[in-house]
Amino acid sequence: MALKLSEAPVELGQVTITPDYFEKAALENNLSTVVLGSEEVKRSPGSAQDFQRILQAMAGVSFTTDQTNELLVRGGAPDENLTVFDHMEIHSTNHYPNQFNSGGPINMINVDLIQDVQFSTGGFISKYGDKSSSVMTITTREGSRESLLRGNVNLSMAGYGAVLEGRINGGRGSWLISARKSYVDLIAGSFGLTAIPKYYDLQSKVAYDLSRVHALSFSAIYGNDMIDIVGEPGAVNPVMAGRVDSVDIYNADVRQHQYAAGITLESKWSERFISIMTISRNSFSDGTYVTGDFTRRSYDSNGKVGATSVLKTRDVYTQSADNGETALNSEFIWNLSSANELNFGAALKFIDFKSLEAVEADTARYDLNRDGGYDVTVIVPPAHIDYNFPFPDQYKAYLFANDKVRIFDGRLVLNVGLRYDYMSYSGNGDISPRLSASYSLVPGSVTLNLAAGKYYQTPPLPYFGDRYQSEVNRYLMSSLADHYVLGVEYLPASGLKIDVEGYYKRYSRLPISEDFVHFFDRTYRSERILNIGRQDVQGIDVFVQQKLVKDIYGTIAFSRMWSKYYDPRLGMEGKTFTSPFDFPYVATVITGKRFSGLRSSLNELPFYVRYPSYILPFSDDMEISLRYRYATGKPYTPQTFTVSEEHRAGGSKWSDGWWQAGSDINSARYPDYRRLDVSFSSRFNFARWDLVMYLSVQNVLNRKNVAFYQYNSDGTMETIYQFALLPVVGMEVEF
Repeated sequence: MALKLSEAPVELGQVTITPDYFEKAALENNLSTVVLGSEEVKRSPGSAQDFQRILQAMAGVSFTTDQTNELLVRGGAPDENLTVFDHMEIHSTNHYPNQFNSGGPINMINVDLIQDVQFSTGGFISKYGDKSSSVMTITTREGSRESLLRGNVNLSMAGYGAVLEGRINGGRGSWLISARKSYVDLIAGSFGLTAIPKYYDLQSKVAYDLSRVHALSFSAIYGNDMIDIVGEPGAVNPVMAGRVDSVDIYNADVRQHQYAAGITLESKWSERFISIMTISRNSFSDGTYVTGDFTRRSYDSNGKVGATSVLKTRDVYTQSADNGETALNSEFIWNLSSANELNFGAALKFIDFKSLEAVEADTARYDLNRDGGYDVTVIVPPAHIDYNFPFPDQYKAYLFANDKVRIFDGRLVLNVGLRYDYMSYSGNGDISPRLSASYSLVPGSVTLNLAAGKYYQTPPLPYFGDRYQSEVNRYLMSSLADHYVLGVEYLPASGLKIDVEGYYKRYSRLPISEDFVHFFDRTYRSERILNIGRQDVQGIDVFVQQKLVKDIYGTIAFSRMWSKYYDPRLGMEGKTFTSPFDFPYVATVITGKRFSGLRSSLNELPFYVRYPSYILPFSDDMEISLRYRYATGKPYTPQTFTVSEEHRAGGSKWSDGWWQAGSDINSARYPDYRRLDVSFSSRFNFARWDLVMYLSVQNVLNRKNVAFYQYNSDGTMETIYQFALLPVVGMEVEF
């Protein structure tokens, strides 16, 4: 909303303006919250200009692999994070997400369009819900209201593209659009890639002031992703020299597209009362198609595959899903007094969900007494699993209220909230009380923070279905996480903040497959999901943040976590095992320095120094930064290849055995993770345009961090590594 000001002569005394680098007054919830601007994302090493990879460096946040930016917040799963994009609650802002995870390999949001990102790792107010770990709110900026047309063209790890923006009706409004496309497919042949990702994204925002008190805005984002994985029959096996065999060669096609679009009306009815109304639509479509070529292979005298012929092609796996929500949400902010702000609202979200999954038959036989004979054969017939929630039959709804009160001359700030969530399909409704408080022990310097509350989360929609359409899971309840947080915030100097927080999260009603409950009965099959899972997570987070006040900036994040999952398996009552998202120690250090006037200083030096310096992209506005990350290895369950279990591999052929997970769940860990990243940027300013160059080198020391172990059907095991040394070059031309 633009405010028009009139000129008037005013005589003022001396005024000192001190910037609030942490925008504390703007935060809805001071506890466990960080705020990032677009420049902070751009300059952070190892981020590839992806703000979620920056958030992975925050205290209390872990990660799984370099290949994804998913967030594991204080022991929570990757589907426990709420994403709010310009007042719209959406599934994900990433390319290649899935139905159970809001993360992905790279973000669709162009960092040039970000105004700010607020990220809360716990204890958030009642305005946010249906997620049990964190809230990430992304606000995009408006386009320029001063210029008729301006923009940039850019090249980065996210792809190549352009941003254009300009004013509407003499500055009464603005428009902004970004378009990007990947280029990995153009260079895939040089790297010998067999899995080639292709994607592009579009993002737009239009803002217009209807009047002095009403402002309208339209925001939208769209992404289209595809990846083709082609199986190769080639292999070298000296044992097979001069012989012939047959094997299944699998090919996979992945097709995805997603979008979110919404119109928001912000109205300032008086100095004390504001309303925000948003109508939006978001959709995520995902399709995976796997085919198997039963292939005859002939080996030459050296054991190398020569001639091949496909004997039969079959559909191995087909899965397609369309997830959509049409939402109307309203929020009202009522300043009852200078010390009392009431925030309340409601939302109605119509669900349209359609999922089709074609599953092959699975025939397995077991030698239970290990005497060489197969005692039990279990046949699971093929199925077409079809879930369908047509619009507008099913919906979600919520109501919330939060009262923010300042007492003791503002030294104590209380947030008292209540929230109600309801889902029509399950008939499940939950009430969530929330409380947080901040007390200024030393005004402007030391603050004591605490929070407690209940956080419910609806299970992913596929959990409600089953392969026989029997509605055995229709009445699944929402999982529950109780949050308790206590922390101290210290501001010792301008732009410097130190946060120390302790937390305890108690999970209950987590969804557990009945198959897992009967873990020790290998022949047991069930489609039922039970709300019996329990988990405890506690930890301490330390976060030190130095904003770019002068020439140096950086962060230090350290987390110590303890977690345990109560074993739900029959025969293991009263025992616990390590959570799959348990990372006892995580530490990240980021530091950077800005160099001003370096190019001008070099130009004053003798020619034998000045001329060689032109080889390097030195300018008068440069930054160099480093990031070092350490994490305890991720837990995993060791597996054993056994011949006492076989599965039919096609026709009359059986597998040579089967990998079975050990009974000691998550009893082993991958090696500890270590990685050093370096980033460099340089800006050149010209009369009518600017050039910005980026260079980032990820994993400078080329450390072989283990991502996971892959268990092959022939009984062998492979180690899959995370990113090796990876240089990333970016360029942006602004005009």
